[in-house]
Amino acid sequence: MGAHEPPTSRSFYLSLAASTLRFMIVIALVVGGILVIDQAFTAAPSADGATPPVLDGGLTAATGPTGTTTPTGPTGETGAEPDATPTAGTRMAVFNAAGVSGLAGTTQDKLANKYGYIAVQDPADAPALLPTTIIYYRAPRDQAEAETLANTFFKRLDGIEVLQLEPGIAEIDRSAELAIFLGNDYAVLTAD
Repeated sequence: MGAHEPPTSRSFYLSLAASTLRFMIVIALVVGGILVIDQAFTAAPSADGATPPVLDGGLTAATGPTGTTTPTGPTGETGAEPDATPTAGTRMAVFNAAGVSGLAGTTQDKLANKYGYIAVQDPADAPALLPTTIIYYRAPRDQAEAETLANTFFKRLDGIEVLQLEPGIAEIDRSAELAIFLGNDYAVLTAD
């Protein structure tokens, strides 16, 4: 039978190295977990780099299908066909996020008359004021329509955003394919 031998300095250093390595792995996992959680709950920045406003229920106004925003504007960066025209019969809901009386109703009438869009609910005030106009689309198939609208009717706006609609943004009729939140940028443009 073997007798117990006293520890050597070599075994001490191996034990110390293994413990240090375990500690470093635990720290790396904790830091990685914090970064993942932080990314999961951080609001996506808008096209101008500002954090989007928080609307109804604490959900952010600028999260897209993958947490990104799609800036559009006069140069048509979204990839929508430049010669495309909005599709008649598209169901819309228009919201005033600029605080200008009558803005949503007037714009809804213009969209109905010019493109044959159908209003599925009365124009309403948005739950919060927005500096820039946002066009939300309900389903992925509606994204091209939203981008086409951004590049035609709203083509003079810089920084307009096209985002996928998520629950809690506002009370929007379930049949609406597009929800248009008219921001201060649009109000200023129409005041001219």
